[in-house]
Amino acid sequence: MHFSKTAEYTIRVLSYLHRHNKTSHSVNVLHQELDLPYKYLTKLMTELAKKGLVHASRGREGGLSLARDANSIYLCDILEAIGESPEYDRCILGFDKCDALNPCALHDQWVQPKEMIETMLTTTTLASLILNKETKL
Repeated sequence: MHFSKTAEYTIRVLSYLHRHNKTSHSVNVLHQELDLPYKYLTKLMTELAKKGLVHASRGREGGLSLARDANSIYLCDILEAIGESPEYDRCILGFDKCDALNPCALHDQWVQPKEMIETMLTTTTLASLILNKETKL
């Protein structure tokens, strides 16, 4: 499983906002600090503000900050906010009908990894990603 570039950028930005939560940050600062494309980042932050993950304020002291506590933001929330909700029931080989009664060739082998991914996405918080300060985000 791989995250999309948008998901990668979102996790990096939200992690940065959590790590540096004493102040708000402009898109320009985020762009420079995280080396992310400015226009893409602007659009992403607007979307995250609409979805309630980021608080955006205008003015001299304005900027972007987390709208919720990092302990209450799960990976599945982040994916959902950017329109990438995982499809847990989707067949790994792309068949329309794939279940215990009509399994694809990988159905039985995919059950456990799929459950592990679902558990990871629904139990991993933004705060837990950065407990180890040496973690690269």
